[in-house]
Amino acid sequence: MQTAEVRPGPQFAGSADEQQIARDVFEAMRGMGRFFSRTAPIRVSVASLAEFLAAQRPEQDATQWTARLTEVLTKNPNVFDLEESGDQLLALTTAAGEAPSRVNRPDTEHTLAQRLTEPTPVTTKQWTSRRQPAPLEELVAPAAEATAEAAVSATPAGVIQIPEPAEEELEEEEATPAAAPVTAPVTTANLDQLNDEQLADVISDELRRDLTVANVGDRWMAEDKVPRLSRGDLRRIHDYIVERNEPLSDETLLQDILGVRPGADNYALMRFAVNYRLSRETKEFEFVGTPDQRLWSTAALPAIGTTKRKPSEIGQEYRFLLSEPPLEILPDERVAEHVLTFYEYQYGVLPLNPVFQALFPAAMLPEQRAAVLSFEAPQTYETFLVELRYPTGNRGGYLAGFDRFFLENLVPGALFTVERDAENDGRYLIEYLPVSGETEKLLQVDEKRNRYVFRPRTFYCATSDEMLLTENRFPQFANAAPLEERTRRRPELTLAATFERIGEQVGTTDQPRYMAMLDDLLAASNVERPMSAELIRAIVTSGDHPDFSTDPEVTDVYYFQPERAG
Repeated sequence: MQTAEVRPGPQFAGSADEQQIARDVFEAMRGMGRFFSRTAPIRVSVASLAEFLAAQRPEQDATQWTARLTEVLTKNPNVFDLEESGDQLLALTTAAGEAPSRVNRPDTEHTLAQRLTEPTPVTTKQWTSRRQPAPLEELVAPAAEATAEAAVSATPAGVIQIPEPAEEELEEEEATPAAAPVTAPVTTANLDQLNDEQLADVISDELRRDLTVANVGDRWMAEDKVPRLSRGDLRRIHDYIVERNEPLSDETLLQDILGVRPGADNYALMRFAVNYRLSRETKEFEFVGTPDQRLWSTAALPAIGTTKRKPSEIGQEYRFLLSEPPLEILPDERVAEHVLTFYEYQYGVLPLNPVFQALFPAAMLPEQRAAVLSFEAPQTYETFLVELRYPTGNRGGYLAGFDRFFLENLVPGALFTVERDAENDGRYLIEYLPVSGETEKLLQVDEKRNRYVFRPRTFYCATSDEMLLTENRFPQFANAAPLEERTRRRPELTLAATFERIGEQVGTTDQPRYMAMLDDLLAASNVERPMSAELIRAIVTSGDHPDFSTDPEVTDVYYFQPERAG
């Protein structure tokens, strides 16, 4: 069990009310500098402190509080210093409760800058859904003396927000998981090269390693100030989620189980507590939410998505997405267009490719495995849940749970859009372009015979001719058996089998050689496993597979000539 050293607080001068004002200001400033050394100066503008007091004591506005606060600070020179910085008046103190001007020797042994230069590597953000910060060439640790006001601020309840305080306590921010460690040395030499977001990242990484700090996304609080949930509370929350048979939001749990209503004074604090305490109970609860829709699930809930294939296998087949190049020009981040492939239709999944990465939110909590999103289809008057599985070290990301919607409304090759709700990154619209009925013989799987067949299908959605799998286009698929598992696991073997299935033979019987266009290869290879145009081009042009070659005169025309046995 951790114990804290108890030190006497500073003594304040003035009337009883002035002493209380000075005490409130000191506690707020000490909260902002919670992770500074005891003698490191904590700088905060008097204007910010006046706004803080105005929020606590509305009998005076911020302008009136500025004048009164200056007077109170002046009466306590042993605790506070005042200095001018440009057109701002700054208040200074230290965590020890002494004015910096009265401290003889600054303690530099345990500053934040010192802690950030220790061997523990600093981590950077992985991909984000709404913003792509410029790459940080060299991480620079903030000097504790220079970053009190610019990097860390605190609300009256002790919740720290980075980099700027919000008007409302515990305001929600978007967060992303940490990625690979950065090996560049941390230094304080180039502090001015960091923008606020980069500086916040460095501090956030350090705070997450501190066991005395509670963290939910980009919200922070002293761990010992977070209300605790009893074992009975946790059991009731678990049982309620199981009873409802779907992930539930923190607000639903807070109101229905703990009885805390939105108008309560402690509502924001208790909402933070629910999220933080449940995040510590990893054996019972799993966070599957987003910054705007914070959902909690349990292992007892049924899995979302197909049962035809294991999630780990689908993730492995989407592994190639981890090396997909980023988009040079991001599309509208609220709407994404997509053409459905046979693989996606068969398993009810969508790839977390660069286009969808810009649309869907990144993980909010460290080690978050998945997020559950709500999809609404206004054309069919239905709402269903979809699970967004985030990429890991060796598995690509994807979305699962579209099985029934695809089967009942679309066909492989269908065009549709996904649009994010403007006010909630956990809600989405999925729509397709309706057309008058068309009937084609389309590729399907006869599961009893384990064979591909073509059967008439009438559909009412617009399609892309390049991805539509008709009998006239690919007759060689008729009565063909799906590839063996060991073949479909390897993209180059799948591509070779696709050439032999749909390619035009341009060689001799003794030395077969197949020619195919990229559009045909893309549509046909996605029958067996997910493959992108970029992946197909990479296989053919890499030089690692001499069986493949490109046409020197025509773009996106490729050849495959298998090696002769023996």
